[in-house]
Amino acid sequence: MIAPLLSRAERVREQVLDATVALVAEVGVERTSIDEVASRSGVAKSTIYRHFPSKQVLVIEAVHTCMSIPTVTDSGSLRDDLISCFSGMTRATYEGKLGSMQLSLMDAAQRDPELGRLLRAQTDQKRRFATAVLERAVAAGDLPADVDIELLVTLLSGPLVYTKLVRLQPVTNELIVAVVDTVLAGIGVRQSVD
Repeated sequence: MIAPLLSRAERVREQVLDATVALVAEVGVERTSIDEVASRSGVAKSTIYRHFPSKQVLVIEAVHTCMSIPTVTDSGSLRDDLISCFSGMTRATYEGKLGSMQLSLMDAAQRDPELGRLLRAQTDQKRRFATAVLERAVAAGDLPADVDIELLVTLLSGPLVYTKLVRLQPVTNELIVAVVDTVLAGIGVRQSVD
């Protein structure tokens, strides 16, 4: 099947968004400017402003083009589903274009309320995937009904975020497995290991 051709306006938006992603990944949000986006994309500033009324809107839309939705499995195994969930979230957040932009986005979000809202929404969405896995485990009786799901999500994600953003090291599948196994053992959940 042949992909439909993009209209001129769609091609222009794509060029501008691609240039924005590349710039934010290279120099950060603060040092990315509409002038530089125009230069890099070959699109006039006036045209950019017709599509994106501000730099913040442009950056937010550029970030959205890089976001992917991780697949969350329902294998019947809490351990396997958590490993799958956190592996997918790690790939979606820290690899590829979004991964290159993440530190700069976090820094800029401290000063820019609009970017802060975007980052919080992105984080909340990812937490919902893990929350869904844990809620399913509670419903199945694999976790106690009174377990603090929000705390468990924090305990599971904390070491991964620390490894990537503080230690600046890759989050490996081995680390994800070790974190999941340690947290589950810490709350007394016995899981069979394949």
